[in-house]
Amino acid sequence: MTIFWDWNGTIVADVPLVVQVNNLVFAKHGYRDTNEEEYRRIFRFPVREYYRELGVSDEDFPIIAKEWNEGYVAYFDQAALAPGVLETLRRFQAAGFRQVILSASQRDQLREQVRHFPELTGLFDEVLGLGDVYGASKVQLALDFMARDGADPVNAVFLGDTTHDAEVARAIGCRCYLIDGGHQQRSVLETAGVPVLDRLADLPALLGL
Repeated sequence: MTIFWDWNGTIVADVPLVVQVNNLVFAKHGYRDTNEEEYRRIFRFPVREYYRELGVSDEDFPIIAKEWNEGYVAYFDQAALAPGVLETLRRFQAAGFRQVILSASQRDQLREQVRHFPELTGLFDEVLGLGDVYGASKVQLALDFMARDGADPVNAVFLGDTTHDAEVARAIGCRCYLIDGGHQQRSVLETAGVPVLDRLADLPALLGL
């Protein structure tokens, strides 16, 4: 079995960091603060649409996205692994599952962030990220991987924390489970039409472990 893992909000519990950086960058450009509740209610892909809802102009979006990325990288050491993720990863590895990170994060930065957690060493077969900082979509990245790797979508599962992760899973043709507590609130996740779990610890039993 192949397990596709989203990174932000699924493996890394980074919502507090994201909101902190949002507010630092927004203040610099004269935009209002937000908070975790509002962020989790309106966040979506592509990220340009969620910025628009916060009032960020299309003109300001490129520079704000760039500055936000720089701030996120600078403060990334404040992020922690999500509850139960390490135990779940190790259990899947022991079961012989192939594990792949599939993220909208910029590729080189993503790999550096994974290295920030030495306890993750050796748990992933692939670490796949996008080529820019604008977070447009993971769908093509996923399709390219499946074509290159020859992985069977019938024997694959996507784990994420946003409705976009469910869209990616549909594009691949695999099952999806969304985990509550990440970048979108549960009421938003429940619109995706896939199971929403309270915690990662519930997942192994669903996969027959």
